Amino acid sequence: MPHIRFRALKEEFSQALSDTLVAPLAQAMNTTEDNFTFEHIGTRFFYRGKETDSYPFVEVLWFARSKDIQQKAAAIITDHVKAATKAADVVVVFQALPEADYFENGAHF
Repeated sequence: MPHIRFRALKEEFSQALSDTLVAPLAQAMNTTEDNFTFEHIGTRFFYRGKETDSYPFVEVLWFARSKDIQQKAAAIITDHVKAATKAADVVVVFQALPEADYFENGAHF
């Protein structure tokens, strides 16, 4: 934990970002690098009945942290995604998971 999901990115960008994001995010979030998981989700977007391109969309599932840490993490992710993809816009969405509702090997945190 945290679990980071990439949408509207080419798989090779997701794979590369799973390497370059770990160290700066771990430092910003005050956690170890081995706590991260990265997922590439293949998506298709539509508008008015036609398939269209979309901007990169990054979803971060994590245990809640301060707004300051959230802002730092969003900036790190945005900067790295823009540098990798040359996208003009990047969306980062945080979903806080209650620790008591998160189970690993049958035990919650």
